[in-house]
Amino acid sequence: MPIGKKQRRLIAALIAAGAVVVLVVLNALKKTEADAYVLKPMDLNYTILANCTVDFPLPLDMTFLREGIVRSVEVKDGDQAAKGQTLIGLDDFESKRNLTIAADTLRAAELRLKNARDEVLPNLGEKLKEYEVNLDQARLMVKRYTELEAAGGISKAELEKTEKEYQRALSQYNQQKLELENFSKSGRLADLESQVSIAGAQLELAQKNLADMSLSAPFAGTVIKVHVQAGQKATPASKAVTIKENAHWQFVLNVDQKELPFLRSGLRAVVVLDAYPGDKIEGEVSYVCTEVDKERNTCELRVEVKEDKPFIKSGMAGKAEILAEAYRDVLAAPSRFVKKDIAGHYVWVWSGSKAELRKAAFRPVGEQWVILEGLPEGSMLLDVDLAAAAAKVKPGRLLPAPEAR
Repeated sequence: MPIGKKQRRLIAALIAAGAVVVLVVLNALKKTEADAYVLKPMDLNYTILANCTVDFPLPLDMTFLREGIVRSVEVKDGDQAAKGQTLIGLDDFESKRNLTIAADTLRAAELRLKNARDEVLPNLGEKLKEYEVNLDQARLMVKRYTELEAAGGISKAELEKTEKEYQRALSQYNQQKLELENFSKSGRLADLESQVSIAGAQLELAQKNLADMSLSAPFAGTVIKVHVQAGQKATPASKAVTIKENAHWQFVLNVDQKELPFLRSGLRAVVVLDAYPGDKIEGEVSYVCTEVDKERNTCELRVEVKEDKPFIKSGMAGKAEILAEAYRDVLAAPSRFVKKDIAGHYVWVWSGSKAELRKAAFRPVGEQWVILEGLPEGSMLLDVDLAAAAAKVKPGRLLPAPEAR
């Protein structure tokens, strides 16, 4: 029997409603695939990567402290120089003459001082002792004559004469004592000591001025460039010679302060220069910052390279990789599989039929890896948001360790 128009519409509506129901049911049963990672024992080498530059030893530009005419140039570009070796000298005739005069002046002042201490001062002391004896003798005579005059043995005039002799002896003694004190403390002797001190200072200045007439290597190093020649006028404002210390190269890099727990001197490092990407240079950490840069939150490291690499130049840039820690046979996972909320840290674990959210116990290794504790080998972790429904999650792409970073 033919189907009417109304019946056809009813059938179409029922079919559409049934399709919607089917879609709703299928969507409710559909599970979201998540990246999965299986815990297996592994060796985890934690490395720190950072850009670096060759910072030490820096070439040292040496200049004269005084102006003068270059008398001699003792080295040339590329020469090796020992510490203290004279590199360049200025005309030092005037400086040597001044040094000789200063030395003679000091010697003469020292002789005068020695003569004053060894002869003049003792003579003044002996003379004071002599006057002291005379004074004691005159004092006794006054006492004796006073007794005699009282007994009528001598006249008043004789006693007065004796008293005058005593006053003369006292005056001589006091004058000599004053002269000795003035000579030894604030007079001639002090002046001579001052002359010796001044002459000594002048000699030191003359010696320094003479030393300033030449440039000596402050360390054992390589002469990079000689900037002057004999007969040329040199000034303190112009470079005379450039020298580089013969020391191990130091690469400087700055790393995030979060890496500080892993950093210490002696860690192995590998440096690759931008100019020589095919050469791996072995080194070790020689310095770890004593304070953190507050503006950049970084810590300065230095990597020392003991290998003889002639192609290394000051100021070169490259990349350094530091082996900060090596963990052997640990159950480690990428840190993105550990989820955090206000209650703590969690991981999604696939039990074989469903996803389970478990409390996570772990040790962080930098920012990319964690070493998990309390989970058995073979546990499968899922990278799912904490808010996901466990019933709607299933393993998807399985990530091997090299790709899970």
